[in-house]
Amino acid sequence: MKKVIVDCDAGYDDAVALVLLIAAHKQNQVEIKAITCVNGNVKVDHVVNNVFRTLEACNALDIPVYKGAHSALIAAETSKKAEEIRYHGRDGFGDVFTNTADVSKLQLEHAVVAIHKLITENPNEISVVCLGPLTNIALAIKVYPEILDIIKEFYIMGGNSTAVGNASCQAEFNFFADCESVHIVLGSNIKPLWLLPWETCIKSTITHHWRDNILGKELTKVVELINKVEGGVYLKQTKKEFYRPCDAFTAAVLLNPDLVIKKTDYHADIELRGTRTRGQVVLDHLQQNEPNVHLIEEIDFRKFEELMFSAFTFSF
Repeated sequence: MKKVIVDCDAGYDDAVALVLLIAAHKQNQVEIKAITCVNGNVKVDHVVNNVFRTLEACNALDIPVYKGAHSALIAAETSKKAEEIRYHGRDGFGDVFTNTADVSKLQLEHAVVAIHKLITENPNEISVVCLGPLTNIALAIKVYPEILDIIKEFYIMGGNSTAVGNASCQAEFNFFADCESVHIVLGSNIKPLWLLPWETCIKSTITHHWRDNILGKELTKVVELINKVEGGVYLKQTKKEFYRPCDAFTAAVLLNPDLVIKKTDYHADIELRGTRTRGQVVLDHLQQNEPNVHLIEEIDFRKFEELMFSAFTFSF
């Protein structure tokens, strides 16, 4: 049973990922040791609210939640631009709620302190699932570098593999929002790191018809939550051809490695100084450097559908 820390910035796809992981947690398939919150899709206080809304829907308020970094490591132009992008509304949940979430169970420790403590208490057992900018993780590495020797592995949603971007022409949002943190994590890590890039996510074959008219018709509290949130999100943006909750794909890979159809090992870094390419992942296609990521290039979206349906219809 994997022990997991989930680091997220709590847009709707983070919420879908949390539902998958919490369902597995309640079935003793994984143990979620903590959820840590980071500034990204929205300000970190909104992230905390959205995490607690999700936990309440999953009847999982016993899982510890910690608040982390409130901004990128460096207030670069790209991080400022990233803060202006609101894919999921101003609050990250489609701006559909008028009430205030109950966050009274928020832990007092900072997320970075909690990450260090949990990894130290569980050497070589903690898998860290990163669903937002990597600020908390980079800070933990810089403050407590010894954790790199005893962490088990990383699962990261972010970056790109062929320079296809969404936050800019060449950069994916999570990496664009804090490029320096990505550089620290990729340059420091010595443990297995599974990287799910933007290009893999947009290969999704999951239809909105399945999402809305099959999964979306199930009468469960978590389906009701995600229906409401996604309804608000799609009031302000056009639905793409296919449904692609990127962060949930990453969580699913941790839960079922058989979802990975194709992966390639690369040495990866991030462009920091390019006037047009800051935030773009740079892969060593010549294989001149030791690989530091397992780049996930294709996943089985049918198996993901099965996993998502099972989680969202689970009796929490």
